[in-house]
Amino acid sequence: MHNSEQGTLVAFTRDSFGQQVFSEQPFANLLKTDCLGCHSHAGAETIIDMEETPVPVVLNLIEPTYPPDGSSTSALAGGNFHWLIKSGDAYGHNVYGIAGEDFRFPPTQAPGSISRTGECTNCHGTLSTAESGCNSCHVPLHHADSSDLLAGKKKGWYRFLGSVMLRDTLPEPPPEGVVGIEAPDWEQSPLAGRHNTYQGKSGPYGSYLESGAIDQKCAGCHGQFHNETISDSTWIRHPVDVAIPNSGEFTSFTTYNPLVPVARQNVNPEDAGFSVINRGSDMVSCISCHRAHGSPYPAMLRWGYRDWPGIDSHTLQPAVNGCAFCHTSKN
Repeated sequence: MHNSEQGTLVAFTRDSFGQQVFSEQPFANLLKTDCLGCHSHAGAETIIDMEETPVPVVLNLIEPTYPPDGSSTSALAGGNFHWLIKSGDAYGHNVYGIAGEDFRFPPTQAPGSISRTGECTNCHGTLSTAESGCNSCHVPLHHADSSDLLAGKKKGWYRFLGSVMLRDTLPEPPPEGVVGIEAPDWEQSPLAGRHNTYQGKSGPYGSYLESGAIDQKCAGCHGQFHNETISDSTWIRHPVDVAIPNSGEFTSFTTYNPLVPVARQNVNPEDAGFSVINRGSDMVSCISCHRAHGSPYPAMLRWGYRDWPGIDSHTLQPAVNGCAFCHTSKN
């Protein structure tokens, strides 16, 4: 309702050039626009002010700075859909309103998953339909209580990563979701002691998002990438939600590096900005290697290890082998 002001449409979306496209259909809750209407920007700045409120940007039309260097154009923690548009499907999630379907995979089957049927496809099979999109991962509750440092149910869950199945039925945050602590600047200027804090969980998952682990959210679509092994228990995929060993090649991995984040079990407020790795407890995560929205590298990886030890094809700087931050003896 109220999609009119003096006979002119108010509700709008944005096209791939960042231009407003007015919509005949109104948005729920009297909103003027959708997710991208607020969280995209025609320039390279990754935090913009909207009516004196800082807003993180997930889609910049001008390329943001990568890796983050603390400037106003630094890519934020989740990465940026800019590279999906610039470089192709391998560089970001194909989200409705940003990019079309990725035809390298079946339309009902996300990479590392099984083919879905019915309404489950909208969240677990693809993000590129009008019924999926940003809302397949996020349940935006900007009005939720924000006094707690730890983002749990009371705060609308970490980055609003809650139970999307119940997003339209509850007047309050959904009962399950991802737990974590967010850096005030969304990691625009990350340091060893200033960064997001992600929750992980050891062992198999139980019910839907009951663990609070960010990897359980990823596993909703990419379950085969989570912990698949062969019969003799040899890893055939890189493990996640597994504690970093306190021995061997990992013994020199002692300082937190925002380029290669780790998850922490049972996150509490005292874990905010932790700078020392607790080997044997802290865990490798999906986001240890990937940016959720997109990155300059194939598979949304955080670094261009394929170029190492030469010149990074994206930045024209010496290439970084982020794998060696954990596997220290392999550098």
